[in-house]
Amino acid sequence: MSLSALPQSLALLLGDVLSALLAYLMASSLMKALGRPALQLESTLIWLGLWLLWRAYQGLYPGYGRSPQTELRLHTIGTLQVAVAQLAAAVAVHRFAPSVAGVVTQWTLILILALLVRYAVRALLIHLGHYGRPISVMGAGSTAALTIAHLRTHPAYGLNPVAAYDDNPALHGTALHSVPVLGPIALALENPLTEHALISIPGARAQTQQRLVNSIYAVFPITWVIPDLFGVPNQALQPHNIGSVASLEIRNNLRSLRARAVKRVMDFVLSLVGLLLLAPVLLIIALLIRLDSPGPILYKAARLGRNGVPFSCYKFRSMYLNAEERLQDLLAEDPGLRTEYETYHKLKDDPRVTRIGSLLRKYSLDELPQIINVLRGEMSLVGPRPYLPREQGKMGAMTGLITQVRPGMTGYWQVSGRNSSTFEERLAMDRFYITNWTPWLDLVILLQTVRVVLIGKGAY
Repeated sequence: MSLSALPQSLALLLGDVLSALLAYLMASSLMKALGRPALQLESTLIWLGLWLLWRAYQGLYPGYGRSPQTELRLHTIGTLQVAVAQLAAAVAVHRFAPSVAGVVTQWTLILILALLVRYAVRALLIHLGHYGRPISVMGAGSTAALTIAHLRTHPAYGLNPVAAYDDNPALHGTALHSVPVLGPIALALENPLTEHALISIPGARAQTQQRLVNSIYAVFPITWVIPDLFGVPNQALQPHNIGSVASLEIRNNLRSLRARAVKRVMDFVLSLVGLLLLAPVLLIIALLIRLDSPGPILYKAARLGRNGVPFSCYKFRSMYLNAEERLQDLLAEDPGLRTEYETYHKLKDDPRVTRIGSLLRKYSLDELPQIINVLRGEMSLVGPRPYLPREQGKMGAMTGLITQVRPGMTGYWQVSGRNSSTFEERLAMDRFYITNWTPWLDLVILLQTVRVVLIGKGAY
């Protein structure tokens, strides 16, 4: 870890310390209120110290360059490992045995609080302009532009492009998303401005690529290389070596029976818990719909399911009766609305929507009854967008890929673009999700869905 990253690391470390102490106080208070054995402060501090050391070993301080799902995986598994180790040690050394209920409560609180506080601390650092490592980008082509745009849009990655270099003289003096192209790559080797280099020239020949990597690697302490693997599932890559030859394993996660079983168990358990917790909200919404306009409370819409088999997707009714007939009349009368609908398959100012329906749609509350579809095995909590049967022709060759899995209540398309994305962009997002699926990606999307729904961004 460089000295420049020390303040960010200390801030994140302090956030973890405060989260752990708060979890200890809350767990101790709960045990005292229930008349259970109290947690021992001395042993708790020892295990919390080990937890912090383990997180440092995992590279979570500051954790630059980690995808959200990788960070969530490290946080969850690392925290559970220390919790299990403490319980195992307590069983082995009986005289130091703590309250099992207290330990489980404490680590459960740490699992939740530490993640939320970490996100909050990092958001504050980003807002203050004090988070991230400056990087130099080698290459100024389309790949570099795409990479820089993504890093600028997602500052939580902690990689901040400050300069780009390219051997094409025509690019010198230009900029990629406000990052200046300063000159040839030799200039970066003579006068490196950062400690981290990102080589983004995937189209270069093998011999040229090898020369570039070796020369840049010799100058920059940290070197990343973007390989020529576009279209390959990047979350499914596992590095291996065969002697002196590097190789990459490409896992098709959603094709394995174990992965599908894990996803189905997650769907069922989380949906059942969600249904129980949301029952009062569902009843209130049902009452408001009944009072707002005549018609049924629930609306059944035909959607493409797994293997292309249609199913009835449940939603709270958000439109007046005979909405489909109204739509056809509107599209026939207004060419502008017809163009908008053909592009987005939505209407931003849809006169068919009821007063309560507009509120339900803004916060995606109309989709809550789809929990029933999840419990029945027709949908997943996270998955591709539930497409209409009539959209199958427009989906084209993507139909076979997308219908391999169950559609989702939410998905990568919703947290990335929602209704502001075009139909083709949604297809591309669904393709990314299916080819890069992991349980951690599902959990990240669920967390991001809460944020997106609360702000009502892009929904109508």
